[in-house]
Amino acid sequence: MSELAGERIAQQLMLWALVCLAGAMFGLWRTGQVFWRAFWFMTGVWALVNAAIAYGGWLGAEPDLANLRRLLWINAGLDVLYIAVGLGLWMRPRPMLKGFGLAIAIQGLFLFFFDLLHALQI
Repeated sequence: MSELAGERIAQQLMLWALVCLAGAMFGLWRTGQVFWRAFWFMTGVWALVNAAIAYGGWLGAEPDLANLRRLLWINAGLDVLYIAVGLGLWMRPRPMLKGFGLAIAIQGLFLFFFDLLHALQI
């Protein structure tokens, strides 16, 4: 991977965030069901957080590759926690918690593979 790995990762995360935000806005506009409104709302929240992280990474100095790799491995570990929390919420009986849980689990799953693949490439 080139010396601009951090910038490339930030751009890819921003793309994911924008796709999720567009989906969330469309989903919130189209549904009135509690489960789907919670799902799309949480997807939008994650999109905004991912966009902020990507923007910060984009504007910051290019990180040292060893430090970037370490950060990606730490994030991959945190992503497993997000997946577990999401699945735990998804198993709850309330539709709102189920929607939040599914959105968190999907984001955690995507971010796990995103972080893992990038860490292995560096």
